[in-house]
Amino acid sequence: MPLKYLTTKISLPPVAPSEAMVRAFLKSAFEEYRWFEPARYRNEQIDPRRIDYDELVARFLHVRSLMVLAKTDRDFFLFSARKSDGPPHVGKLTWEAALSRAKSAQWRADHVKQVTALMKLFNSPVAFSATSEDTDRKCDQLIPSPSGVGQSWTWTVRDPSEGLAGIFWRNFYGPPFLEMFGDRLNAIPETQRRTVADGIVLVEPYALPTDAMTPAADAAEQQLREVLGPECFYDQVARTMPRRVPDLPHPGALSS
Repeated sequence: MPLKYLTTKISLPPVAPSEAMVRAFLKSAFEEYRWFEPARYRNEQIDPRRIDYDELVARFLHVRSLMVLAKTDRDFFLFSARKSDGPPHVGKLTWEAALSRAKSAQWRADHVKQVTALMKLFNSPVAFSATSEDTDRKCDQLIPSPSGVGQSWTWTVRDPSEGLAGIFWRNFYGPPFLEMFGDRLNAIPETQRRTVADGIVLVEPYALPTDAMTPAADAAEQQLREVLGPECFYDQVARTMPRRVPDLPHPGALSS
């Protein structure tokens, strides 16, 4: 049976993380949060007893990308910053964990703390977590191939500057999205909304990620879309982009 994943995506600002930030993230992931025991990156092996953080940090700073995997394929992450000549807001930290981990209430509680801490570290505007299947159906779409033959995959919403792909199991909204939603957030029941840090609100329409893609979950998501404003989200039926987007900083504003 194919392994099922829980996907967590943390968006990054349009400037590359500093060396200190990258090092802090790696140490927290492997020593404090203990996401998984690192075993490999690229074609290189990692000794989990003596992790060479200097090498991993240098690799990330050189190519602005780093993928680290466990011994098996149960856990891994892809850490990618915006390229200097690329779109400003495409950088993200994607963490894939075996979906079975989310059965543990303690793991789910720790997950909130970890995502929140990383959003604060990187000054992230938004993050979400969902099953990989639910992520794929909301973030990817098939369109006619440019060649006119067959179809090809593309994204629904490329990055936060284009709005939101949808409502997921866990939705962590940072300051730009709190400003965009305004008082509408307060209309969400407290059973589905809580402040998890200064400037970060977690919206959780249902208790478990495995509840997704059921009639009850779809109804809960649709209700939240209506409360927050359907214009803020990609329309899966009409295949139209969000009409309302957050005010995100540009590289020049952050570096000045």
